[in-house]
Amino acid sequence: MRLFLILFGALVGISVTQGFGNDAIYAARTQHKADISTLQFVQLVWRHGDRSPASLFPTDKGNNESTWTWGLGELTLKGMAQHYRLGKWLRKRYDGYLSKDYFPFEIFVRSSDYNRTLVSAQANLAGLFEPSKEEQWTPSLKWRPIPVHTIPQFEDKELYDAIKCPTGAEENERVYNSEAVVKIEKENEAFLRFIGEQSGMELPLRLQNLWNIFDPIYVESCHNDTHKVPSWVNATVFEQLTELYHLSTTFMYKSDLQKRLRAGPLLKSILTRMHEKVHGLVDHREKIYAYSAHDTSVSAILSAFGIIPSVFPHYATCAMVELHKIDGKNIVKLYYKNGTDLPEVFEYPIVGCEAPCSLEDAMLARKHVMPHNWKEECGLYKWYEAEIKTYLATIAILAFTTILFGTILLIDFVYKFGKRRIQNHGTPLPTSGGDDRRALLVESEEDDAAAE
Repeated sequence: MRLFLILFGALVGISVTQGFGNDAIYAARTQHKADISTLQFVQLVWRHGDRSPASLFPTDKGNNESTWTWGLGELTLKGMAQHYRLGKWLRKRYDGYLSKDYFPFEIFVRSSDYNRTLVSAQANLAGLFEPSKEEQWTPSLKWRPIPVHTIPQFEDKELYDAIKCPTGAEENERVYNSEAVVKIEKENEAFLRFIGEQSGMELPLRLQNLWNIFDPIYVESCHNDTHKVPSWVNATVFEQLTELYHLSTTFMYKSDLQKRLRAGPLLKSILTRMHEKVHGLVDHREKIYAYSAHDTSVSAILSAFGIIPSVFPHYATCAMVELHKIDGKNIVKLYYKNGTDLPEVFEYPIVGCEAPCSLEDAMLARKHVMPHNWKEECGLYKWYEAEIKTYLATIAILAFTTILFGTILLIDFVYKFGKRRIQNHGTPLPTSGGDDRRALLVESEEDDAAAE
């Protein structure tokens, strides 16, 4: 099993230094420490740490759910430690920019609604903010709780890659049935049949379903002290499976429409927040906005900037989108730490934007992959349709407005009608004390005197 991991590490190392995807976009190795002299704002997108398998294939009887302490898809102790170390690494990178003590207005952490991403964020923050003596709320624990925010999966178009989007799903099927993918499947037909039969998966095994076999085998290889990969997975099979899986992931955000609907919402949120930061529309004290998410999320933001990873993001990898003020201009920089414990940081160009890339130019260069109205573009509704809540709210507002104007008109009508009736048929009532009242008073006094 050690051989498997050495081979896997070699594949990672080669791919990182040679560039990303088929476009041969090369990265520049850069220093670990950020240039805090020009740094204005940071947005992070990291993958959760090591976890148990998210799913299992039928024939892997020796590695059922009961063999994993907290069940499937949960962060492991190893994963917690990985994110604690990433937090320490981020502290070194941004030390001097980010305060040593935690201040709620300096950092906001948003997680997808999964246990493994929420717990990863907590572990990361424990490394990023080691409490001072004044912050320790119990002497025996050098940790302080820091809030992590989330939203339901069905609302999370930025981080939940399986969110309902009919147009996106159709485009995904189109891409994975394209000539390029079919060609790869034919070239690897015998191998796909072999691993499909051995795993008990439905045949023919498609490239887009390779994750269902790769994931549990890869996770088991990371936990070879407690779990064993199936006997049919030797070093050659593992190497070929790994290469083919990484190749399959390059089609996840291949087309512009895939990027627009599945990666665009995250890119739009990040660039919009930068725009708001520049124009003073967010708290000027905010320094970091972090997304605790998945491999698909890290790949999404890289792909949205025009970088398609040839090696899918590993545990606790982190993309950093930084805003710098250089020569009076707002400059966007993209960095990537592609490795759980690798110290190297790589800077990647923003495709379509000449370096140094200003925020305005970045937004123009990537405008085509940012949705204008995501729900409408996904085919969830047309412009003339609305969600039931919006529909009911509109009816309520119209009804209230109608009643209000009707009431005003009725009051106006009654007032004018009454006034006209008095003028035409009535006798004006005295409006002051006047002579009549004084005459009555005199008569009353005379009557009283006569009576005496």
